[in-house]
Amino acid sequence: MTTQTTLADTLANAIADITLIDKNGIPRPTVEEGYALQMDILKRRGVEQPAGYKLSLRDGGTLYAAPLLFVSSERNFRFEAGIKIEVELAFVLGQDLPPRDTPYSRDEVVAAVDSVAIGIELVRSRYIDGAGDALGLLLADFMSNIGYVVGPELERAMLADGAELGVLRLTNGASVLFDGAATHADGDALAALVVCANQGLPTHGGGHLKKGHVVTTGTLCGAPTIPGASSFTVNLGGCEVTIALT
Repeated sequence: MTTQTTLADTLANAIADITLIDKNGIPRPTVEEGYALQMDILKRRGVEQPAGYKLSLRDGGTLYAAPLLFVSSERNFRFEAGIKIEVELAFVLGQDLPPRDTPYSRDEVVAAVDSVAIGIELVRSRYIDGAGDALGLLLADFMSNIGYVVGPELERAMLADGAELGVLRLTNGASVLFDGAATHADGDALAALVVCANQGLPTHGGGHLKKGHVVTTGTLCGAPTIPGASSFTVNLGGCEVTIALT
């Protein structure tokens, strides 16, 4: 059994069993190996085609990606110790975006977005103390993705260049986890999506974003922890959604 196969086994089990891995006892995969591990683990989970992707611009604009382990419109999910919540914009594509000789403009990418909704990413690192600066480990762990919840649809005005996203409020019972302006680290929540349209997916085997994919590009509120099985409520853009973790 190869080292990569062993790591795929270990990560797949940690995802399924809600356990943690001591990263000090495992090898450090390269970025390319991290992407290959994503596909290996998806196969073990019986997933042939991901329903969507999380995209991240790092290292001065380099695009990284991970398949979302699930995409759902349900409102009740399993609680996992250490679970964190990232409120995001969920972009649902209405057409394929294969790379082409003439780069897509931002307006063309906006036109390809069928709808924008409140997106809630459930995240938990499968490593004790997280992946640290080991990017290959982070990618192999799907960038800590547990799954993705698509909430209420928002106004398309949210997609306008330079649009103010308004106030975001995230509460967990009586605790206010976030209450302030919704801001994206890239300055433009569509920036990574435009890069991906023009470069294609950086994941193992390449490919491109397709009609029906749900795409998310990063949090608008940090990543607060939900300390125990409970419900939390998100308010953004005049819409509200409550999610139960049981």
